[in-house]
Amino acid sequence: MLPTLRIFWGNRKVPKHTLKTSRDKPVSLMILEGDTEEVFYTIVKKRFLFGIRVELRNIKGRGNINKDVLGEVYKYTYNNRIDIVRTYCCVDTERQKQSATPLDLDFIREQLKIRNMNKILSVNAISADPEIESWFFYDIEGIYKFLQAKKSQRSKKRYTNPKNLCKKDLQQLFSRFGKVYIPGNRALNFIRNLDIEKIVSNCTELHTGIELIQQQANDLTNHLFSK
Repeated sequence: MLPTLRIFWGNRKVPKHTLKTSRDKPVSLMILEGDTEEVFYTIVKKRFLFGIRVELRNIKGRGNINKDVLGEVYKYTYNNRIDIVRTYCCVDTERQKQSATPLDLDFIREQLKIRNMNKILSVNAISADPEIESWFFYDIEGIYKFLQAKKSQRSKKRYTNPKNLCKKDLQQLFSRFGKVYIPGNRALNFIRNLDIEKIVSNCTELHTGIELIQQQANDLTNHLFSK
């Protein structure tokens, strides 16, 4: 079990003094690979990143992940020139796909340095291995509950290692109970029914990524150009 993260509930109002000084804090620019990530991280943002300047941007898996990330960073900084930014690439490792272009943080950082984009303080990744659907298996009980599976039909041991599972496994599990898993916005109701806190608590990559965003939310140190 990983250390407990700060979780925020309800529709708490941001204090006026926080609103006045929010522009002095870095923007946590979370670049998302697709619609499923957007659904998932919107919930994560609400529950774990309250009071932090967070912007979600969906690149919708347009092709080369590195060029797509750079393009989104360029666009955001051009349209928000007074902001200082910490970038978080929320992507799948897709290690099962030989055709996939892997995320190359060194390449992205070097391109930002070449362009002297000194308002970008850091670039980090929150990588789902092999894909975001793998994380959902950390709440296998929630999946079975959503599928209305009888206890006698459940096989939790089969899904004990999410890193060995992927979207195809989730689709097959849905099919077994007469349902269809469709990624993206159509998965909203399913994802809302998962225990997000349980997933975060048991998924090292996600837990560490959220913790990093929380820790750097008020840090004005430029980690990108100081190296």
